[in-house]
Amino acid sequence: MRLSERFIMAYNRIDKQLQKKAGVERYMGFSQLVRRVARNDSMFAQFEDDLLEYAELRNAIVHELVEPEQVIAEPHESVVERIEQIADIVERPPLVIPKFQREVYSVESNDSILDVMALVRRYGYTQFPVYDDGEFVGLLTDRCIARWLTFELEKVMQSVIEDISVAEVLIYDKSRGENVCFLPQSATIFDAYREFERRMITDYPRLEAILITATGRPDETLLGIITPWDMFRHMPLNGGI
Repeated sequence: MRLSERFIMAYNRIDKQLQKKAGVERYMGFSQLVRRVARNDSMFAQFEDDLLEYAELRNAIVHELVEPEQVIAEPHESVVERIEQIADIVERPPLVIPKFQREVYSVESNDSILDVMALVRRYGYTQFPVYDDGEFVGLLTDRCIARWLTFELEKVMQSVIEDISVAEVLIYDKSRGENVCFLPQSATIFDAYREFERRMITDYPRLEAILITATGRPDETLLGIITPWDMFRHMPLNGGI
């Protein structure tokens, strides 16, 4: 199969998904569909620039004034491979579960901070959701612990550290619990990426973690967690977006 044929096949697969997402009955051009869908869909928003370029390329390699349409140019192999990758992704969007499914270690306000530090040493985790009687209280992070130590070091040295609770440390969380958000297990990786991206361009506190539950409610069982580093490592086509 020629490169141009592969390109057109992938292009048409993406066009089909755009039509489904847009839900329009009348004809709408590919570029118009891309812009329309990308406004509300985080996955297509990530590929918007690429797809708009592919629309121009498609017009450049296909002569529409003859019957049947005639291919008048061949695209580069790397371009074809990328549009095929995008077509695969939009047809089967990667979900946050099972990609980020794992045991999440949560703590309670009355727990000793010493026990939390032991978990940090043992597992290397730096974010711990805090739950009291099934209610989400906040996210304890290594940044919060460091801030607590900075301001309370003298007191800590004079105290029995086993007696210092998570609640006493969590007071030093400047974000007041706004450093975390919840997503349902049906969310895509692109939805998660957009949450991190949105926090980078607003006045909101830095997003330390995304917690995943069945429907995105904080009072449900935790199914997984996404940190900024996780997002960087697992983003589809990372480096090309």
